[in-house]
Amino acid sequence: MIDLENEAHEPVAQWQLRDHGPLDMAVRIQVGTVAGGWYVRHQGFGGRRFGDKTAAWQAVRGLMGQHDGRWERVEVDSAPFRVVCRPDGSRVLYDTHDDESLHAGWGRHKDERWAAYMAAMDAGETLRRTETHSLLEGAIELIRYRDPVEAAVRYAVSTAVEAGSDWRVVDHRERGPADAEYEHEVHANADPELPYRSSDMTDVPVSRRSRPPDGLSVLPSGEVGVTEDLRHLGLLPPRIIWPRTPAPAGPPRPVCGMTARPRDWGPKAVNVQDVTPVAWQEAVDPPPNHLALASLPDGRHLLASADDAVAEVWSTGDGRRIRTVSGHAEWVLSVALTVLPDGKVVLATGGKDGLARVWTTREGEPVAELTGHRGPVNALAWASPPGDVPWLVTGGDDATVRVWDVESERIRAAFEVGDRGVDLVWSVAAAVRSDGHVCVVAGVDDAARSTVYVWDATAGTTTHEFVFERAESGIRSPQVAVATLADRSLRVAAAAGGVVRVWDGHTGEVVRTFTVPGRGDGGVALAVLPDLRVAVAATGGRQTVVWDAESGAPLATVDHAGEGWRKPVALVARPDGALLLATGREGDTPARVLRVSPHW
Repeated sequence: MIDLENEAHEPVAQWQLRDHGPLDMAVRIQVGTVAGGWYVRHQGFGGRRFGDKTAAWQAVRGLMGQHDGRWERVEVDSAPFRVVCRPDGSRVLYDTHDDESLHAGWGRHKDERWAAYMAAMDAGETLRRTETHSLLEGAIELIRYRDPVEAAVRYAVSTAVEAGSDWRVVDHRERGPADAEYEHEVHANADPELPYRSSDMTDVPVSRRSRPPDGLSVLPSGEVGVTEDLRHLGLLPPRIIWPRTPAPAGPPRPVCGMTARPRDWGPKAVNVQDVTPVAWQEAVDPPPNHLALASLPDGRHLLASADDAVAEVWSTGDGRRIRTVSGHAEWVLSVALTVLPDGKVVLATGGKDGLARVWTTREGEPVAELTGHRGPVNALAWASPPGDVPWLVTGGDDATVRVWDVESERIRAAFEVGDRGVDLVWSVAAAVRSDGHVCVVAGVDDAARSTVYVWDATAGTTTHEFVFERAESGIRSPQVAVATLADRSLRVAAAAGGVVRVWDGHTGEVVRTFTVPGRGDGGVALAVLPDLRVAVAATGGRQTVVWDAESGAPLATVDHAGEGWRKPVALVARPDGALLLATGREGDTPARVLRVSPHW
């Protein structure tokens, strides 16, 4: 390549492309003399030196043959060549709103050449990043990459304010000018009505209801600061001290399958009592998106519900609203509760804004913010491995399931299940096995089939994969649950396409299959009963049914006044052998609550 901006040269002739395609540039080609020979410059391919006039004119004809259209001789003018390849050595690689770019000047083979540049940038290193508002899903990035044509290291500033419709890429020879252009782009595209989700520039406001960059936090005023400095100044709440789960009394034991075939006798009688608080029966709020139950050591039970804008924690005894938390930029899609060894309860929320947050239920303070997902967080689950802090499992539209250490806010394990936006993770569940490892289950749908994945998250390995085949098209929302038993076995349950299936989580054998009442997909939940039995609850249509998974006998059926799109359900076992069931439908705010007492 030749740098004509810094070398004496004399233009001789110039041509411009006419009648070109609608997405092409009106390319110019210039030929002239330079010390030691001739040169040819092209707006898309740059300039090269040639030893004699004949070679230069052959190059001109070859470059003209790269384009469709008609070439016309024009006056010599070097200014157009400085628009795309700037005097400072920077280049406009791509611009969706302007036909003056290298991409627009590459002629017939521009798509293949641009694909090589995109691959090179994907393989490069992102040095700086600002994410635009969640509605736009764009980003401004500074990327160090190796030019696939010249093999030189360059620094590209990629500005995609709105994903898929607004993209401009400019690259530089040196890091300094690239930094300046990156900061200019961030400032130029700042919009107070659509604030950035995150930025590494502390003087740029970001949404306090969305995620900040790593190491930085956003105050209610919108000001961004270093997290530890803000905590030291008392502007942020202190981190929670996470107690470790006590180690078991004995050594870890190997996981085993069911000790016997399913027993075919059910309970002698079942007492079902509606214990929904009166205040809930009279409420007119919207139905919940998701429900979660927690059993406290003192015998009380808490219920968490996800609403469109907030998450709430309730007492199932008197119906008191204990806490309301908000902080997601969009809908709250999922909730999960866990009881710590010191008796405190923490709440996790997953939002459409791609965030998972953790809160104290007593003060309603945020204590962790997890930012790994690139899409809605549809599902959450807790697990408490022995000798460790609780793990939070998250799954979402980006086809990933992530396992988090909530104390450090770092990922312990991550599992990919397909393509982002295609393979949607609708549900996750987790349990600690008898060997101390965490079992993670996920329900995934790709519009062709629903799949249940079972992993050993501690070892990072896959143990089972179950498929719900179906003839009809359309996206399902498969729901999953998992429970461990005292005999070292475990059960996995899933509901998809009108079917509920329970497997032996160790061998993968089917234990029972049930039909979900009504239309569509519903929620599913498991709870361990005495005598090594498991109860499974599922929802569909206007009914919720609880079965004994051993015998297949129904334990309770709940009729709802309305159906609704969301069909959340939660189930826990009480110390007295009864079950507490929470289920939500249209008109149930936040839920119907029933006590189910089987007598064997």
